[in-house]
Amino acid sequence: MTSEEYIKLYQKYIDGKCNTEEVKQLFDYEDSFQLIDAQETTEDFALKTRISNRIEKEIDTKRSFKLWYRYVAAAVVIVSIGVFLTLKQNKEISIEKPKLANRVNKPVAKKIDTTVTVLTLADGTMVPLDEIKSGVLSEDDGLEIRKVKNGELSYHTSGQLIGNNKSLNKISIPKGATYKLTLADGTKVWLNAASSLSYPSHFSGDERLVELTGEAYFEVAKNERMPFKVKVRNTEVRVLGTHFNVSSYAEDGPVRTVLLEGSVQLAYLGNQKLLKPGYQAVTEGNSSNIILQKANTLQALSWKNGYFLFKENSIVEVMNQIARWYKVRVVYEDGIEGKLFGGIYDKSKNLEELLKGLELTGLVKFKIEEGVSSEERRVIVMD
Repeated sequence: MTSEEYIKLYQKYIDGKCNTEEVKQLFDYEDSFQLIDAQETTEDFALKTRISNRIEKEIDTKRSFKLWYRYVAAAVVIVSIGVFLTLKQNKEISIEKPKLANRVNKPVAKKIDTTVTVLTLADGTMVPLDEIKSGVLSEDDGLEIRKVKNGELSYHTSGQLIGNNKSLNKISIPKGATYKLTLADGTKVWLNAASSLSYPSHFSGDERLVELTGEAYFEVAKNERMPFKVKVRNTEVRVLGTHFNVSSYAEDGPVRTVLLEGSVQLAYLGNQKLLKPGYQAVTEGNSSNIILQKANTLQALSWKNGYFLFKENSIVEVMNQIARWYKVRVVYEDGIEGKLFGGIYDKSKNLEELLKGLELTGLVKFKIEEGVSSEERRVIVMD
């Protein structure tokens, strides 16, 4: 199956028109390129369960998707603008011998550049990671920080580091980029655009605590003696070893925690609840209430897998994601905020192509105003 055929088939699934054979083709193709990591079996299970239930109950597609078409005046014609998912190939990058021992290899920034990914070390040193070659960035007292293949960042410890570690590092991701790092305990973290993570260079004591702004997907290394905790605004996510996604952009409103595998406990303003796989927890405002609801896990992880997936999303929700990825400011004309959209779009496409696809719904129009730099571009959303 080609990428274009996959897009057609996936859109057909969203519209509720897949037959049993087409559903099987969708599963087989997704398994072939591992839409999510092979270990994330809960995600595949959740998707297959939803489709299986639909088939077994013989839902009338016209009736079941009546709400969808009431919101969307015209189907999103994805094929006409050539939108397709790109299967990414990992390319090995050779590891260079470090130039300096116990110090960060040059260049070193004096202040944070918000247009590049920056690592801030415990001593205040700021390292623009986009400008650093692969190799050891820092090596001190048994702790090694290395930039590895595909620009990823990895922490390694040799032997057992003792003592209470209060040395925090921080990685800041600009708009229009994502980044992956492996913490010293083996936990893997994928960070979305306009996000940051503060974390110890190595973990000590009785917990592993990190602090997030923006959005991140975690694959937590299991350690029953040291629970892993993510602090995000007024919400704390506590886990032993699991896979989950946390989104906390202020412009999007609530904090949303989506669980794919294992279990997590959420604490919010004195209230606590346990989250199960396939569900999301929503926390917002001064109320201590934690709302649990079924999650669209494919949609929650679409950013990590290189595409936008919208389903009954408001134009504001859609444009917030577009603004973070394409580094633009968005201005709205009156009366359009309530319109809802659906569709799947490749994030590697340029802004103009994506906006043309959204215009095909007939619900909205766009105007791009160029600035001195790409950061100053404005997108005006019109009726």
